[in-house]
Amino acid sequence: MNDKKIIELQLDRKINNFLETAVRCPFSFPAVITVNPFINKIAAPTIYWLSCPYLTYQVDRLEAESDLISKLGKKLQGNINFKNKMDKTHSKYAKNRLELLSNEQKSKAKNISEDLYKTLTESGVGGIRDKKGIKCLHTHLADFLVDHFNPVGKIVFNKINWPKKCNICQERVDGFESSCN
Repeated sequence: MNDKKIIELQLDRKINNFLETAVRCPFSFPAVITVNPFINKIAAPTIYWLSCPYLTYQVDRLEAESDLISKLGKKLQGNINFKNKMDKTHSKYAKNRLELLSNEQKSKAKNISEDLYKTLTESGVGGIRDKKGIKCLHTHLADFLVDHFNPVGKIVFNKINWPKKCNICQERVDGFESSCN
């Protein structure tokens, strides 16, 4: 089965902006995907998408059961080294997004609106514009797994890490294949 189909089983939906598998889990399934940031005149500034069901669930729990986003926001305001690392993270993310865009896409975005163009070229991790706060731990974790730099993603990963055993994706693939027979 190809990665795109596995990812659709992981996400439980069709995807039309898949570019490549950026990171695989220890069990060889896609864990983070790179997606097209501009498709059909719509900006999707999140370029690294967490597809691993295990990690997604663990981050969902972390966001729901802790005040980690708030704590990290306070750390961002009060720790200059952390802030500088996050500024660099946002800049790298914007640069990586820009590299995914063709000249034609850049031109189309600019023609639609300057605001859309700025979102694609200047926003940070997950499309954040106000870099004084933290948005969506999923996007920070995905970014960290791709480039091993994002300090928020590193904190999240250290709290959840890869499971020792996992068969979620294999069960979804097996279930899909048995339903096709």
